[in-house]
Amino acid sequence: MYPISIFSLHLSLSVEGGLLPDGLVTGPVFGPFPQQEEMEPRLLELEQDPPNWRVLASPEDLRKLSKKEIKRQEVINELFSTEHAHVRMLSVLQTVFSRPLEREEIITVTELATIFPSLDEIIEMHCMYPLQIYYYTEICMVLIDFDEGEWFQKLTARFCSYQSWALEQIKSRQKKDPRFNAFILEAESKPQCRRLQLKDIIPIEMQRLTKYPLLLENIAKNTDDEAEKENINQAAESCRKILNHVNEEVKLMENLLVRIH
Repeated sequence: MYPISIFSLHLSLSVEGGLLPDGLVTGPVFGPFPQQEEMEPRLLELEQDPPNWRVLASPEDLRKLSKKEIKRQEVINELFSTEHAHVRMLSVLQTVFSRPLEREEIITVTELATIFPSLDEIIEMHCMYPLQIYYYTEICMVLIDFDEGEWFQKLTARFCSYQSWALEQIKSRQKKDPRFNAFILEAESKPQCRRLQLKDIIPIEMQRLTKYPLLLENIAKNTDDEAEKENINQAAESCRKILNHVNEEVKLMENLLVRIH
């Protein structure tokens, strides 16, 4: 068994199937673009930040907690709230950029899959295995078996290793294709992007993978129950193994790109 923790929120996400580099497609400037799915139900739900754990606790319960347990709950809350924010930004990539680009045929499906490789499947994996948080008692990690852990690792490695290529393609395409550039500028102006450009959003999966081991280790440090601490440390180690694997895949792709250029 190769356990890996996948964290998510209890969200009802409709994820469509997956979609690799091809010739650039140019075209005339069209506009304005049809209304994008800015506020579909899923995005509306994601726009609402989850409540802080203290709001869910009664004053009596809070008074009973030790300083160490309060610290533990704060880190659990950070894990929960940052995962919510991560799923939200992945959904922005999907609903504000990827799907409209495909629907409006601004770039080919092949090109889409090199810029957003396995994006739909990654969102599905983040949302398939819920992180259940029981405040004042325990944190329950969902551990999945080797095959599922391998699949998540493969998806994230593919997405992250194509990151440099994707950013390069976006920059080049914006210079050469007025229609593509107009679409990206309009999409980036939407409030869901939170003043971030596409080049800032694409790296979020890699950034998120680096956070899991650190957050879990911090939770473990503030956990008294030895069995629970062991489970959390095991989850942290599994996440670290995945991060190491993804880092290796990123290096291999970057070396390949250097040789190509």
